[in-house]
Amino acid sequence: MLYVAAQIALAVWAGRGAKSDADYLVAGRSLGPFAVGMSLFATWFASESLIATSGEVARDGIAGARAEPFAYAIGILAIALFFAYRLRAGGFITIADFLRSRFGPATESLAAVVIALSATTWSAAQLFAFATIIASASGLDFTTGLIGATLLVMTYTLFGGLAGDVVTDIVQGIVIVIAILILFALMADASGGLPAMWAAAPPTIWSFTAPGESWTQRIELWLIPIAGTMVSQEALSRTLAAKSPEVARRGALWGAAIYLTVGLIPVSFGLFGPQLAPILGVTFGADEAYLPSLATALFPPWLHIVFTGALVSAILSSVDSALLAVSAVVTESGYRRLRPEASPLAMLRAARFATVAAAAVAALLAMQGESLRNLVLDAGAIAAVLAVPIIAGLAGSTARHAALAAIAAIVVQMAVLGVLDWGLGVPGAFLWMLASGTATFAAVAALSARRSAAPRAVGDT
Repeated sequence: MLYVAAQIALAVWAGRGAKSDADYLVAGRSLGPFAVGMSLFATWFASESLIATSGEVARDGIAGARAEPFAYAIGILAIALFFAYRLRAGGFITIADFLRSRFGPATESLAAVVIALSATTWSAAQLFAFATIIASASGLDFTTGLIGATLLVMTYTLFGGLAGDVVTDIVQGIVIVIAILILFALMADASGGLPAMWAAAPPTIWSFTAPGESWTQRIELWLIPIAGTMVSQEALSRTLAAKSPEVARRGALWGAAIYLTVGLIPVSFGLFGPQLAPILGVTFGADEAYLPSLATALFPPWLHIVFTGALVSAILSSVDSALLAVSAVVTESGYRRLRPEASPLAMLRAARFATVAAAAVAALLAMQGESLRNLVLDAGAIAAVLAVPIIAGLAGSTARHAALAAIAAIVVQMAVLGVLDWGLGVPGAFLWMLASGTATFAAVAALSARRSAAPRAVGDT
């Protein structure tokens, strides 16, 4: 608790100068490349990056690492190569702002709803993990732990804003790296050294496919994290807060490199840790219980606090970003449109109120008890609904012909995702969603262009 209190104090100190919504949501556009890269890494390296990934790799071998770190790292790289420079050059605060500039206010409003749903779901995943840690460490029940976790995160984000988020991201990122390096060293030592650890791993763990998977499941395992990352408000907010478009691009490249490098360490826990069970005389938990049980077996009691600190750091550096994403779209695409005359201070107050509301909704969602990985993948799938209109907008489509196409694509994709995935559980629902969105956008845009050209053709005759 002292560590969490110190992080809250640091966030409040870093965010103390906020006087407007831009200060609160994009840190006054003051970030350098290291801050952008480290914050991107810490934001995306969440609780599931440690807990869920290591457990899935222990169960499925290297196939369990496809989503994380590989696919998510590719998503961050896509931000660097295709999104960061152009979106920062436009001076946008949110993705919805960008869609408004290309397709009009109706598309902006719909996109804001999608971003809020995605970010709230991701916040719920992190609060779920945080509450589990609090309940385990204190003996409290899950609901009480969830209320405590929500209040802590709400306070942390409310006063810090993105400036506080970035400063604490750097500290938390360093804590994460130190903690997992210590655990890796202890695992290698218990195995008898790196060569012995490598030699003890069975050859079956090196397959990138899991038994019984369909080709649609394999493609979705890659596409959902990639598409969800590259259009995520949480991730893109770091590049939108950069000093310049070039800094945004360089920072995102740093973020992808750091994320992939550090992300391979939890993968190693899943690859090499299970062989230690007979040596240590213990039984490791399955899936999400695997890494905590490995850490308990390897860490002396006085060092176990380092591991707990790493988990808390991973959660705090992610959940505040998601809450700020909700706050950004509610404020910029909602309150600003309703109150265009609002002062910067009024916008700041609205942003902070939206943060509190988002935390409360995320806590209610976390209380449903869905698995950590499923919540994260749901958030990514929802965010990916915006991929088609964003890519079309960057490619040059504008409101003249494509406003209705953008709206139709978002609505159709949400309907397909809701019915096929959440309703019927159809394999490959995410692929059907992307295909339907692309086809809808192309068809409606072509029809709109043809109709707008028709009066000119008649007049010419």
